[in-house]
Amino acid sequence: KSIDSFGLSHSSLKPEVQLEFYELEAGIVLDIILDDTHPLIKKGSSTFIHIDVDRCPKSIYNTPAAKDDVDYSLIGRALIRPLISGKNLTKDNLIWAYPLESNVSEYPLMNETVVLSTFNNRTYYSRKLNVHNWTNNGLDFSVDLDNPSSTVLFTSNLLTGQQASITNWKGNSGFSGYAGKYFVANNRIRNLKRYEGDLVIESRFGQSIHFTTYDDNRSSDIGIPNNTDYSNYGGNPMLLIRNRQRPILKIGDPLLLRNSPNTAKIVGTDQEKNVGGYIQENINFDGSSIQMTSGVTISKWVTTCYKKMYGTGEEVMPFQSTENNFIYPVLNGEQVVINSDRLIFSSRYAEMFQYSKKRFGIVTDDQFTVDSHDQIVLTTNVKTVINSPAIYLGEYDQTGEPALLGQTTVNWLYDLCDWIKTHSHWYNHGHDHPSAGNANPDVTQLPVQIQQLLALQGKLKTLMSKRVFLTGGGFANGQNGANIPDGASATAINISNGSGVPGGWNGQNRRSNCSNCHASRSKTSSWSS
Repeated sequence: KSIDSFGLSHSSLKPEVQLEFYELEAGIVLDIILDDTHPLIKKGSSTFIHIDVDRCPKSIYNTPAAKDDVDYSLIGRALIRPLISGKNLTKDNLIWAYPLESNVSEYPLMNETVVLSTFNNRTYYSRKLNVHNWTNNGLDFSVDLDNPSSTVLFTSNLLTGQQASITNWKGNSGFSGYAGKYFVANNRIRNLKRYEGDLVIESRFGQSIHFTTYDDNRSSDIGIPNNTDYSNYGGNPMLLIRNRQRPILKIGDPLLLRNSPNTAKIVGTDQEKNVGGYIQENINFDGSSIQMTSGVTISKWVTTCYKKMYGTGEEVMPFQSTENNFIYPVLNGEQVVINSDRLIFSSRYAEMFQYSKKRFGIVTDDQFTVDSHDQIVLTTNVKTVINSPAIYLGEYDQTGEPALLGQTTVNWLYDLCDWIKTHSHWYNHGHDHPSAGNANPDVTQLPVQIQQLLALQGKLKTLMSKRVFLTGGGFANGQNGANIPDGASATAINISNGSGVPGGWNGQNRRSNCSNCHASRSKTSSWSS
């Protein structure tokens, strides 16, 4: 038979009850259809309700619905005992009510109380009644305990394998019962702290969306601000989204950030001690969080990275400090702060663009990789700086050819030219022409070889690039990784002998073959000093 045939049976009511009319009435939820595993819409079940083919639109195949198709429109229907008019009804005469809203919905649990209303001969239920102002659940296993005729509160034959939940809100005795097949009450979920005028959306599980404009610092907002930075926007509005509340703590117990150089911490408060108490969002200790803020409120976000931002007073060499005078900004004004254990941004089939009017910074304690199938293009109007103890062009640990240092190489070639000049002799005329007497001067003009060497020496500076510069020896030793503060497992390189270089190159002057050009090959080779 149709689920709509379950309804109020006036013949079972006492005469005085039949005369009463309730426009709104509270009811206790005994069962709810959430998916096609429910006996009423599970194929093959003895209680399966066939679809109403006359009111169902055509299928995706543009054919009429079949009688044996599952009627998914029944999802959300709840079996509810009205607490007054249905107090003595048998289960077969109880109401299967529709959810009042279809687009914004929160289906109740078993043993939660809802408000019933009737329109056009159809019964609807609202969201759960706020019985004891708990965010996680409105379970009340004591509502129908005084009704001896109620036999379905804990033994509904439409559900199997129920998971018991326990609440202790009524004294110390406590009550237990079923909230559903698998839902278990979580009495550690706390409400969010409210400020005047707030709009808050909270789930049962610690997620929340919070529209507010105030914080604990009462000087942060004056209602109608005179501050020209945000006076045109009408206050200090914030939109705070979180996916999990932070752990609740015993009063005074601290919670610190893990694996972090920052000392940010929170301590347990008296307000969060009991169920029904409240806590505030904390972007450092909540689950995944998004904060959209404006005005003068400062975000409390801090990084867990040991690696510092490259700039003044941070990881910058002294001679660069005047050129990299980046000062970390105050985190207020119009901003979006996202914090989570993992972030993934994906552009499935088209482009991804990122724009920054000012500095674009990336900081990581681990690897920073860029993999491109086509090409990588870096364009700047001033300079490109790569500050690293070891730089490989090619595969890491597979490139055994160090780059030449420009000025150091040019100096060496200059000295070589000078040495060669001392071995280019000027001819004495007396030896070549003994009968001609001594020449004055005694030697000829500069020979062609020396003139050529002088010309080569004059062109040595043209070998040095005016756009690409190296560090790591000669006139530019640079910094070892061990000298760069913070972070872990820094690389210490000896500039003189090359020891410590990732890849194993040990700074020899000459090699006769390439047996150890690659780290993956044998370590034996023919090197000489």
